Order: sequence, then structure tokens, then C-alpha cells
Amino acid sequence: MTSSELNHLKSEAGKAAYEQYRFYDNKKLELLILKNQGMNPEFSALVSLIKLRRAAAGKFSKSEAMFFTPLSLEQATSEKIARYIAGRFKATWQVVDLTCGLGGNAIFLAEKVRKVIAVDLEAEKINCACENAIAYGAQNKIDFVVGDAFLNIKAGTDAFFLDPARDREANTKTRSFLNSSPALLEILPKLLAITPNVAVKISPAFDYEELKTLPEEPEVEIISDDNNCKVAMLWFGNFKTAQRRATGFKNEKYFSFKDEEINNVDVVPIKKYLYEPNKAISKAHLINEVAAKFSLSKINFNLSFLTGDELTDTEGLNIFRKFKVQHYEEFSLKKFKEFLKNQKIDRAEIMAKRFPMTPEEIRLRLKIKDGGPEILIFTVNNSNKKVFILAEKVE
Repeated sequence: MTSSELNHLKSEAGKAAYEQYRFYDNKKLELLILKNQGMNPEFSALVSLIKLRRAAAGKFSKSEAMFFTPLSLEQATSEKIARYIAGRFKATWQVVDLTCGLGGNAIFLAEKVRKVIAVDLEAEKINCACENAIAYGAQNKIDFVVGDAFLNIKAGTDAFFLDPARDREANTKTRSFLNSSPALLEILPKLLAITPNVAVKISPAFDYEELKTLPEEPEVEIISDDNNCKVAMLWFGNFKTAQRRATGFKNEKYFSFKDEEINNVDVVPIKKYLYEPNKAISKAHLINEVAAKFSLSKINFNLSFLTGDELTDTEGLNIFRKFKVQHYEEFSLKKFKEFLKNQKIDRAEIMAKRFPMTPEEIRLRLKIKDGGPEILIFTVNNSNKKVFILAEKVE
């Protein structure tokens, strides 16, 4: 979004046009773009804003007053996760957000800390971030700067926040933080020379092996929302309270577990209930910690599935997907086909872990349609034998 487009959308004429078209469906908006092409070049920016605000509604409570670019919205941390991250900063600190984008983290840092300096190389993003700060009433606690991250590493900063872009050639994305901009391995030592308190947001699909390249060992926190890993944070200095942490949101509630000294968890035959831990727990390598907390066992040493004879109460937190086991036995194609026929199962949700066929291959080979109340789980047991499990989900 250019400065002229933003200024038009903020004008009385732009606001009136927004109110006129905001409830049009996407197809009708696209037809209007074609009709107005060449006559009103700012109309496409209006349509883009309408669509982006709709898409942002799930991330930001004040999305209807905010401004975005498509890429900055895609990369932005959601409001509830950004508030959670800001909660780990001290109220007395001055914090520099070196890659603020549309301001999604800077705004919620400003709610918590004494002062935020928000920096971005692109003026268009800073312009959006300024407007977004106004939407949340945070503008008086944020100084916005158009500039290079390396040139804004100032002495006297209490903490730095960094969310580097992970771009590679051809504008595609990568999970690796080694390809970040600004270059993480280059800028991190400079930040740590000013203050030990550095927080870095990276892709939750990162490779743990890359952590060995960092100048210091951070706390790694994986944050999920509705069982989808959304953010990975690297916490340095006074932020660090563990080696690994898993935090998972469901609506506004969340759980948080950290690594502890846990002896190996028992590996046992499949019991009455089966538990699949939240993806943040798996990615943070905290299966043993969660198993110990809830007195559960593993069904295989190399699997995240846990099992127990009692239904575990997680107080509405999204710690597990829970299944009640109806039937299980060792897998053979012949026996499984007979089982399907006898149970009259022609549709089911299919899961597969450490199994030689993917859910898609199983579905195609056995002509099982998607959906229905049954859940079929294909995996290996405590003896490394292939098994299939018929289960029902427990809310």
C-alpha cells in the first residue's frame, strides 16, 4: 500500500467509499475493479483493504480500523499471541522492535512496557503501523522509525524484539532462520552486546540443528493456536527460564509446559484411552513431561501417542486430542478388510503415525470415504507391530 493510497483511504472520500462497498462479496468486488480499471486507480487499493480486513478479523479485534499489506498480514502475529509474548517483557523496559512490520507486536509491547521504538526498512509498513497503533490507542508509547535494523541498535536499550523475514530467491519462504533478513547470525551478536534480553520470532517449522549455530543457547518456545503451531520464539538473557517450552491456546485460554528432569516414560500396550499431544508439545519435545504430569504411558518409544485407563481432565485446555479405544489388533490387509466389512465402515477420519502407508494411500486402497463418526488410527504398538485402532473422539 503506497502512501498516496493510504492517504486516500484515510480521507473522507475514502472512508465513504469503504462504507459503500465493505459488505460486497469478493466476486462482486472483482467485477467492480474491472469496471473501474483505468478510471479510478485507487479503487483496487480499497478492494484490497476490504478483503484484508476481513481476513484479519480472526487475528485482530480492531481489524476494521487497521491497515495492511497482504504479506505483512500473513506474517503478523495474532493479537492474543502477541499479548502473551509481550507479557514476558518487564514494565520498566524500553524495547526496540527492529522489524515491526504492520506493528502487530509493537502495539502489544507498548501495552506492557515503558516505551517501544518500532523500526522497519519500508515506509509503507511504518505508515500502516502508525495507523494501527492509533486503532489500539498505543501511539503515544511508540516511536516509529523508517530505517535499517543494523543502524538502530542503540545503547541503553533494555530489550530487543526481532521478527526477521525468512525470504529466499524468487520471493519464496523458508523455515530456516539462516536465510533471514536481517541476517540473524550477523545481527544477534550485536544485540547481545547491548543487552542480554533478546527475543526472536522464527518459523515454528525450524530445524533444531540450526540452533547450534547461535552464539548463545536460547529458551525455545513453541506456541500453537487451536493445535496449529503458529510461532516459535527464541528467548535470550533474563527471558530464559527453561530449555524448551510449549504453549498452546484454545480461544483465550492457554497451557504452558517447560522441560523438567523426567525419567523415561513407561512403554505399555494400548489401554482404554489414547492421547495425541498438542503439536506445540510434540515440536518442543515435551512428550515425557506431559506424560508424567498426567500419569500416562507411551504406546511406543518413538511415538507421541500416550495411553491410560482413565480419562484425563484437562479443564478445557487444548493439551490433547483424546480418543476412546473401541477395538485394536495387529494389522494385516486381509484382517482389516474383514473388519471394515463386519463393522460396515465405509467412511472415517484416518490417522497414521510410523505406518508404511499415508492416510491418503489407505483411503484410496481401501475405498474409505472421509468423514463420519469413526476414527481409524494406523500405527505401531509397544512391540513395534503394526496395528489398527478403531476409536471415537472424546471432547
